[in-house]
Amino acid sequence: MTGEPSDAPTYLVAGGARVDAGKTTFSAGLVAHLAGRAGDAVGVKPRAGNDHWFDHDDYRVATDAGRLYGKDARTLAAATTRALATVDDAAPSPSAVTPESINPVHRLWKPTPGRTGMLGDADRTFLCDRVTTDSGTRFVVNGAAEDAGLLPDGLTERLPLADATRVHDVPEFNEVMAEAHLPAIERLAERVARTPVPRVVESYADVAGTLPRDGPVAPDAVAVVDPGRARIYAGDRYAKARAVAAGSPREGAREEHVDAVTEMIEPLATEPLPALSGEVRGDPDRIASRYESAYAALTDGIDS
Repeated sequence: MTGEPSDAPTYLVAGGARVDAGKTTFSAGLVAHLAGRAGDAVGVKPRAGNDHWFDHDDYRVATDAGRLYGKDARTLAAATTRALATVDDAAPSPSAVTPESINPVHRLWKPTPGRTGMLGDADRTFLCDRVTTDSGTRFVVNGAAEDAGLLPDGLTERLPLADATRVHDVPEFNEVMAEAHLPAIERLAERVARTPVPRVVESYADVAGTLPRDGPVAPDAVAVVDPGRARIYAGDRYAKARAVAAGSPREGAREEHVDAVTEMIEPLATEPLPALSGEVRGDPDRIASRYESAYAALTDGIDS
């Protein structure tokens, strides 16, 4: 493995709807489609999150093992056919793909009706983050939520939070993000860039992209997924529109939303996505078969 970025294609999957857009189903099937063509393919989700109430079964599955991840990362890890490259060429490549290895930042939320959380979200509060660093796993706890008694019973026993970093306000949290979260995502981007097989990057919620705009990974093509359809965009045009959206008063410095990007450009194609049963959604190969036309439109003209 050399230190040079690979020229393997990268596909970004973003969501036109905030929740339940179908991004992970589409991404898992795309990984299977690409692996069938190229022999191997990887899927990553730089940022993810789940809810202690709405996703309680997933929360229990992960925290029963003292870990924190969600079903999206678990699904992508299961579809991925090889481990990501390492940043350090001398380091041994990992033998297994885990949710944490493809999803460096995961956030746990809790519904808090009538209360606005520290991050400004109405009716929900972030409880803690899991960040995969180059030296292991780091947890960041919302100290204000902890002081208010909002941490679920047993959370501190389920996760190793005794030595976690506590943040009590946005400035403190911003400092930790600069120190831990952003380097973790940048490190993932470096690993994706070096991996010499097709790469699928799934974004978070309705965020236009969760890898750095000026990082080593640029999408060759983009699928914006909504229930029932996938809009296909040229990667370079989408990237330019995302850069313009970054200067909009609505958008933050690092988080542009999909609609602000897509309103500036026309899709190359719009492909229907049929509804899938739970049995089919659980099998990436069957998803690949059902969504074949959308995947063909996305990968058309891009060498694998």
